[in-house]
Amino acid sequence: MPLTPSEMRALFPIAQRYAYLDHAAIAPLAIPVRSTMEVFLARQMEEPFELAHWERLRTQVRIRVGELLSTGAESITFIKNTTTGLGMVAAGLDWENGDNVVGVDREFPANVYPWMALRRKGVELRLHRSSDGRIEPRAIARLCDQRTRVVAVSAVQFWNGFRLDVDALRAALPTDTLLVVDAIQAAGAMRLDLAQSPVDFLCAGAQKWLLGPIGVGFAYVGPRMLERLHPVVIGTDSVVRDDEYFDYDLTLKPDARRYEEAAPNYPGILGMGAAVNLLLRAGSAAVEQEVLRLADRLRDELPPRGYELLLKPARPAERSGIVSFRHPRMVPAELHGRLREAGIIISLRGDFLRASPHSYNSDTDIDRLLEALPQ
Repeated sequence: MPLTPSEMRALFPIAQRYAYLDHAAIAPLAIPVRSTMEVFLARQMEEPFELAHWERLRTQVRIRVGELLSTGAESITFIKNTTTGLGMVAAGLDWENGDNVVGVDREFPANVYPWMALRRKGVELRLHRSSDGRIEPRAIARLCDQRTRVVAVSAVQFWNGFRLDVDALRAALPTDTLLVVDAIQAAGAMRLDLAQSPVDFLCAGAQKWLLGPIGVGFAYVGPRMLERLHPVVIGTDSVVRDDEYFDYDLTLKPDARRYEEAAPNYPGILGMGAAVNLLLRAGSAAVEQEVLRLADRLRDELPPRGYELLLKPARPAERSGIVSFRHPRMVPAELHGRLREAGIIISLRGDFLRASPHSYNSDTDIDRLLEALPQ
């Protein structure tokens, strides 16, 4: 039977104390995630020689992550965080002077700095600037030319919650341009079907909507990217003969495992696996539906109370689990502090507040936030 929102809520002790509506920042851990990590640590303390067992578990997590994304395990590599994944692409492609990367302004820095750093190789970064916070695929495509090697975007914008039509963007781009997607504000909350979406590279840390621990994540490496992307760091885990220590053979593994170098973060990977298992049990479609339902309540009920939304979705497909807002006469930092004192956790981002409910949240959590906000 699918895991219902109320059953999932019972696995999050934080729900007993707080209205935690801040999954676009850092997610709390569920009991099975913490216990899975604790089991590993106990095993390392008592039986640190059980490497084969840990490897089998790592393989299982790779399979589960692939299931969540509707892709094969061979396309999944484990990474430290989203920045690491995007940096892999920036550092691992063969760039030439005069190449360019196209991105979006007001992106999170993780999806800007790696491309800015390519200036030393003569690579230009071109940013699409939106006047209303929306991203139009054809506008991005107009910035591309025959020297555009990569278009780097976020599936969901961290600051206003705009959800990009990735498929429409791919269709608008030059055929040979690689599409790189930062999915940290989508993975775990919004359905990602990589069997249908022609993305070349997609990555996400586990610590937000995936409900996993900090310091671990995944990247999807599509067939075209696999052909072009060199591993930045190569170790024993990268090569086929990973158990040969004196016969040095630099034959890389034939799939995305080549981007893992050595000494994997087992507790993080296994914790992420436990979180992914919860999401799979709940069902991606059901999770997305509940996330959007709760976020829609905020989008509908904040404006009548005098609050301005940073984004008013023009189409249902533009919605995500992020709702950013402010009041024209109130200081955001003061509102944020008032909510924190009331046990309501959301983010303060500059001059606005950002709420981001997950599927285990309840209408009671939304009611608490709305009732605590002064009008």
